[in-house]
Amino acid sequence: MKNPAYFCGEVTMSRIIGYLLLCLISSLFFLISSKPASAVPPLVTGDVPTADKGTMEVFLGTRYRKTEKIERQLPFEEIVLGISNWQELTFEIPYLVNTSPQGRFQGFGDAVLGTKIQFLEEDETNPGMALSFEAKLDNGNQRKGLGSGATDFDLRWRMQKTRAWFTGIGNVGYTFTGEPRVEGIREKKRDVWLLAFAQEYRISTPIKLLSEIYWKTNDAADGPDTFAGNIGFKYTPFPGLQIHTAVGKSLRVNNRGGPDLLIYGGLKMEFSMK
Repeated sequence: MKNPAYFCGEVTMSRIIGYLLLCLISSLFFLISSKPASAVPPLVTGDVPTADKGTMEVFLGTRYRKTEKIERQLPFEEIVLGISNWQELTFEIPYLVNTSPQGRFQGFGDAVLGTKIQFLEEDETNPGMALSFEAKLDNGNQRKGLGSGATDFDLRWRMQKTRAWFTGIGNVGYTFTGEPRVEGIREKKRDVWLLAFAQEYRISTPIKLLSEIYWKTNDAADGPDTFAGNIGFKYTPFPGLQIHTAVGKSLRVNNRGGPDLLIYGGLKMEFSMK
């Protein structure tokens, strides 16, 4: 049987405390649901409401990402299933097309399984709040740049409040980053913090404008942190269908920490499972 450090790297006191917290929250999720969520597109920031009970949401789209070293196109698929009035399950898997100095590779990337629980419903005075947990699996080919080579676990606290035509959404996230092996040698990684704030502006019944800024620490000790932003819109031509898009980039000098450019376009479809 493999040592637990094989999966998530060097064990320190801070990580032990973090793992205990992760186990407690994961156990709660397991008790509530016998199955094990990431931010749904087009933004990095995740919202609070869950999918309606008995409803399946399907997200289909393409994400293009350019950094200093690699260009990446991601045909994107995500399925969200509402299993109660306050919990949803999520499955996500991208098909990647990567172009870099090492060549051009394509295939399925790392899949993500997760859940989101809304524990406080928004009302006239109080914001809505939710917790999400997701596991990024290690199924993508690391050698071809299609996967990270390790399993990651992400916890995220979400808060959301609407005033008239404006909605503010805040996220605080922490990722327990797995450490992959490269040619038999463990590659040191740091756990990652995320702070994100998004805004929705309702300009008409079917149209909302979107914006966000977010900060994310680097999983490499000598790597630059990311401070970036996105702008976009959501258009709902009729119930059950939403078209959305976003474009963004790093807000740091010389695009330090990336991305140089990020473009997403796609749609969301809702289906009743009742």
